[in-house]
Amino acid sequence: MNHMFSALSAILLLGLSFEASAEKFKINIGKSDMSLSKIAKNQEAFTQFEVKGFETDKTVGAPELPVKSWLIKGTPEQIRVRVNTQDVQVIANTKPYPTQEQDCRCATEKVKTFVKNNEAYEKGLQQVSVTYLGAYRGTPISRVDVRLGSYSAEKNEVQLTTQAEVEINQAQFSMPRGDLKDYLIVVPTALSTGINDFVNWKRSRGYNVYVETVASPGNTTAALQTLIKKYYTENGIDFAILVGDETTLPMFKVSTSGSSQTPSDLKYFTMDGATDNVPDILSSRIAATTADQVAAQLAKSIEFEQRSYADSSGLKRIIGIASNEGSKPSDDEYVKSIQQKFKDGFGTTATHLYQNDPNSKPATLNAALSSGALWLTYLGHGSGSSWPSMNQQYSVSHISQINNKTSVKPILIDVACQNGRLVSGYLGTSFMKTDSGSAFGAAAYYGGSVNISWHPPAVMARGIAFEHVAKKFHHLGEALLAGHLYLAANWNNQNDIVDNLEWYHLQGDPGMNIDF
Repeated sequence: MNHMFSALSAILLLGLSFEASAEKFKINIGKSDMSLSKIAKNQEAFTQFEVKGFETDKTVGAPELPVKSWLIKGTPEQIRVRVNTQDVQVIANTKPYPTQEQDCRCATEKVKTFVKNNEAYEKGLQQVSVTYLGAYRGTPISRVDVRLGSYSAEKNEVQLTTQAEVEINQAQFSMPRGDLKDYLIVVPTALSTGINDFVNWKRSRGYNVYVETVASPGNTTAALQTLIKKYYTENGIDFAILVGDETTLPMFKVSTSGSSQTPSDLKYFTMDGATDNVPDILSSRIAATTADQVAAQLAKSIEFEQRSYADSSGLKRIIGIASNEGSKPSDDEYVKSIQQKFKDGFGTTATHLYQNDPNSKPATLNAALSSGALWLTYLGHGSGSSWPSMNQQYSVSHISQINNKTSVKPILIDVACQNGRLVSGYLGTSFMKTDSGSAFGAAAYYGGSVNISWHPPAVMARGIAFEHVAKKFHHLGEALLAGHLYLAANWNNQNDIVDNLEWYHLQGDPGMNIDF
């Protein structure tokens, strides 16, 4: 038996009562919003659906049909959803294409197996699902998914809800705009003198800065987790900086789609149990091996806040680098959307480097960096030590050729595999590493520690930019977390969302002032 969605004007109700203050959302899909394309796979004929303004379901193997999602305050037990379906379009002789696993952004791609979940095609999926994401500083967050299409295997047709009103009894969640003033810096004894200037600077700006000096054998994940939670519980810390690479201060090893041994700091900063995936503390690493390197990296954060550049013209420039791959959207479309958003919101101009353009080469990129830039986004493949998705590959060896000591150093968002590993020699640590008196590279770097997937990190990168332009966050860490929450609201695969939170780490200052 095929469990179809509600028929015309039916109401789906989870729970019993609704308050007058319930959230209401209108669904309206016009004929011009829909795009259908035929595709054949394994001797089966499928149809791919694309509906403007709507994501498609990301349940691997299930029919890839439109879905609308929201982040809502509350646990699944507290959330009630009512769908008033007002119009349905029947699309005959149509079998939706099954959602496939995400491609990897590693430089060498493996061949994936085609996946089709026959049970999902026969029985369908629930129209409404509510999934717990975690809690942010005491506020629980769940994602509500309303599926707008269903497939009848018996009739070989799709029923698409084109008009509906969705009512949810709890309020939407958005990043709060609090007064974030409390830092914890965890630093090994051998590196502790490197934080002095940074601590003095932050305290001069009115921040409370707590410093914990640690030494082996106390540098275990359990001991550090207990220490950080103590400061969160007793002092309400907003920011945490772990000083040292993954060999100096250990990282958790967790299983993600990129690696069964993914190095991750996420568990240090989630405070609400094993099912919590949302960090309560905005965090970073200073992946340095000497006190001088620590001081030099943090000096770039101070410079960014002071705007003390000899040449500040880069505050109105950004850089976008895109591969020639991807679709719906392509990497180039992602990068151009970010550039347009910054132009509209902050009046910036962009240096755009597309893989098919011969000008997408190290010399052009280094010239743009040397002139100064506020923001850099890369979308493409990664190897750990390079950006191969340029017309001429950019690698670690090119970074020392950047001459931006007196120019604006960018916040760098890297959507590529492995480059964000927190040990010396990787692309991210090379952009951040600098010796005292010769600062160059990036002011902050955000990248993934292992192989990462194709679309979810790109959606996150777009979300960082879109959310910051819309809300103008004061601190870098706020914008980065808002990007993850943007992904969670626009991508209904829980594993992909959690993977991104576990993959990505900031190098720099999570409290860095990004009032552009």
